Amino acid sequence: MSRIKIISFGRLKEILGSDFEAEAENTDILMHQLNETFSLLKDLKLRIAVNQKIISENTPLHNNDVVALMPPYSGG
Repeated sequence: MSRIKIISFGRLKEILGSDFEAEAENTDILMHQLNETFSLLKDLKLRIAVNQKIISENTPLHNNDVVALMPPYSGG
């Protein structure tokens, strides 16, 4: 199990609070754990980045990875 750092932005920061550490083998397991702990996350759409790269599928996690949770955004 890998020890990772979780950071969040925007509305997600209000839900999750301060940055913290967690343990998970991949992003699917991590999101399952976070949804169980923070029930408000279940209904939110969010973007996930691992080590500053936005991902769109399950991604393996390694010790000291940084996972960022971001609200959806749009540009113009």
